[in-house]
Amino acid sequence: MTDKANQALIISNNIKKLRVSLDWNQARLAQEAEISGAALSKIEGGERIPTIVVLRKLASALKVQLHEITGEMSNQSTETDERSKEFYRKWGVLDDLSEEDHRLLMGMAERLKAVSNKS
Repeated sequence: MTDKANQALIISNNIKKLRVSLDWNQARLAQEAEISGAALSKIEGGERIPTIVVLRKLASALKVQLHEITGEMSNQSTETDERSKEFYRKWGVLDDLSEEDHRLLMGMAERLKAVSNKS
């Protein structure tokens, strides 16, 4: 397999894995990333390596770092960083909450943290 074909496969697999982890179909990811469904289909099919602009759109929509799509090495991240990324991936719906709901949720989180630290 050529380097280009291998890179296309890595990107394809990573995008699919990240998309599925959010329980999104291709149409939803294409919409969120503001790219065409046909382009995403070709990318996920390994037929096309996306441009850096498209990679950034996909990373933003998936709420991940660019290296998580390309499979390249990144700076060392801590376990806490990884847990935070996973939290935001799974709970991205929090972005849709009102400002008041965000404040209430943050208050609950702070109280839970205080209780946990006392234990």
